[in-house]
Amino acid sequence: GGGGGGGGGDGGGGLVGAVEELRRLHPSAPVVTASHFVPRVELSLEKRYLFLPTLAKAIGSEPLRARVEALRPDMHVFGHTHFGWDATLDGVRYVQAALSYPEERRGRLGTVATGDHFPHGGGDEPAPLLVWDGAAREFAPRYRAGWSAFYDANPRRPALTHLLAPYVA
Repeated sequence: GGGGGGGGGDGGGGLVGAVEELRRLHPSAPVVTASHFVPRVELSLEKRYLFLPTLAKAIGSEPLRARVEALRPDMHVFGHTHFGWDATLDGVRYVQAALSYPEERRGRLGTVATGDHFPHGGGDEPAPLLVWDGAAREFAPRYRAGWSAFYDANPRRPALTHLLAPYVA
């Protein structure tokens, strides 16, 4: 594939082939990919917990998931849902460091924040969230993020749709 997308499973050409060549030339270099949209439905809360249940229709993209799986990054940074997230699925670490809207920060900071400080860096102004420490040549330690921490302790139960969170009902 040409254009902006590059090839997915195209026999070594396109973006996947370019990443494989970079891995061959620089085997210890990290591979970090990014997207605005959420590549996997497991990277957001279940529909029954959403204040806006229609958001579930815009979460998870099979083509994007396939692209991430083909590229095999060490980390994928994503956005869109305004929920802080840091989780590893199938060997890929997925991070979302949402800045969100001011009313979201006031009303649900525990689900927006990624890490101990918000805005990131601990000051008054938003700062980028560290994902790769170039001086130490390693990824930042895993950040605590509200919903991904919830799913660390509680299994996903997407078939359970008849019980809603009190703030949704």
